[in-house]
Amino acid sequence: MRRLWREAPFLTAGLTVALLVAAVFAVRLVSGMLYWADPRHQDMPIAAWMSPRFVAMSWDVPREVVIEALQMVPDGEGPRPLERMAAERGVPVQVLIDDLEAAIAAWRVAHPDE
Repeated sequence: MRRLWREAPFLTAGLTVALLVAAVFAVRLVSGMLYWADPRHQDMPIAAWMSPRFVAMSWDVPREVVIEALQMVPDGEGPRPLERMAAERGVPVQVLIDDLEAAIAAWRVAHPDE
């Protein structure tokens, strides 16, 4: 390692940074895989604190199903919890939860093998 540093310090530093970045992404990948593989995180009851992405991941449905159920339009604000979306629309959060549950049930009936 010392030899590499003496001969090419910038390349060695670049390689070290690249390896650290790759390690961070590898840890995030593995931790995400372990989290969603845990049965406790699958088909969780939909709650107001959940984001649409979390619902799609927990219920293993395509994100388009959730997007259509919530009638979401891209606004550049990023993910929001269901309770905030309901407040912005002026409806009870239970309305959004009911819409999601109906859409997920319909998708699962239409795609029983997935």
